Amino acid sequence: MTPRAVFLQHSAWDLPGVLGERARELGFTTTACRADHGPSALPDLDSFDLLVVMGSVESVTDRSVEWIEHERRLVSSAVAADLPVLGVCFGGQLLAQVLGGQVYRASVPEIGWRQVQTEDPDRIPAGPWLVWHEDAFSAPPGSEALARTEVSLHAYILGVHTGVQFHPEVTEGIVRRWVDDARDGDNLDPAGAEGLLSGFDARGLGPEDQTRRLFDRFVERAGFTT
Repeated sequence: MTPRAVFLQHSAWDLPGVLGERARELGFTTTACRADHGPSALPDLDSFDLLVVMGSVESVTDRSVEWIEHERRLVSSAVAADLPVLGVCFGGQLLAQVLGGQVYRASVPEIGWRQVQTEDPDRIPAGPWLVWHEDAFSAPPGSEALARTEVSLHAYILGVHTGVQFHPEVTEGIVRRWVDDARDGDNLDPAGAEGLLSGFDARGLGPEDQTRRLFDRFVERAGFTT
């Protein structure tokens, strides 16, 4: 049977990007669902073998955003059913909560390209990774805390589940859209925009090899061959 990966998005531009491309290269069928559209948009538990929760401009601690609680229940059900979950930024924070960790305001926002201090470069490459977050997570009980910066923890692994604070999925197109949205809201100056786009070469390619390595190791831990 062909393995099935579902990606939970929270806007039109929280896209699977390189992660989705790699999943298809590895033989997964991929489906994207808009979790921010409420419970009717969420997938059934028996419709996927692997779940990837993407980023969001929302905070997982904001109880006024109703769709977050519905999504939290789905992630909890996936964990209870031993279905592998990969959480990215917001998704990593939500997964951390489900696994018993804490989410809190970071001491300062992290925006830009960062190297992380990694305990295991094979599973969590050092980067550079694009980071863009104001909240941070603690390592869930029993997990391996595997990468961090001076500001926050950036990766943990617990069994078949992985949470990361950085954005391994990004393409130049995705980041350009994020930059445009931030500029429109007066939340990003020209220097900041230039820095965010600096991680891509003249062909528009970023550090995709390390994203593939991270995803491949996640898939292997989940019991799928690469």
